[in-house]
Amino acid sequence: MELQEWIDGELTKKEYGYYIEGENECVLYHHEQKGIKKGVELLCKEYKFESVLELGFGLGWTATEFQEQGIKRHVIIEPNKGIYEAALEWNKNHNAEILNMFSWEYEPKEKFDLVYDDGLEFGNTRDIHREFVDKFKDQWYARCMQLKCIYKNTIVEKPYIDYKVDETEYRQIIEKL
Repeated sequence: MELQEWIDGELTKKEYGYYIEGENECVLYHHEQKGIKKGVELLCKEYKFESVLELGFGLGWTATEFQEQGIKRHVIIEPNKGIYEAALEWNKNHNAEILNMFSWEYEPKEKFDLVYDDGLEFGNTRDIHREFVDKFKDQWYARCMQLKCIYKNTIVEKPYIDYKVDETEYRQIIEKL
């Protein structure tokens, strides 16, 4: 998938989840909503974050949870035009700064307590995205994963929070970059 196709692609609901039109990989699975929201809640309670840079809006599940947890400064980066428009509509009842761009186009001018990665890397964007993440030295970085997506026997030296929601096991990974 080309970048412009990602920008213009419509978010489509299918049997198992949501897809960007033209992308074969699911962006959000229906069953993830409670699990990823719980991960944000646990992170906020454990670390008391006040400012968050969130990469990806999706359907606003994690963004809403950050707002409910009392985040004071919330910046959301969303490259897809349709999802960005939905985020602007969502923001009428919330307090976030929402930017329509890819993560690597953002030039940080401030430090955040947390960089929360809820975006989907695809194609050749993985390397560009990782270079972007490297700009946040000495800041916390988190990403929620289902444990079935991680090898359970893999030793993870980073801090993490394991939890279970509706029989699905999750690992909220957090690391100081």
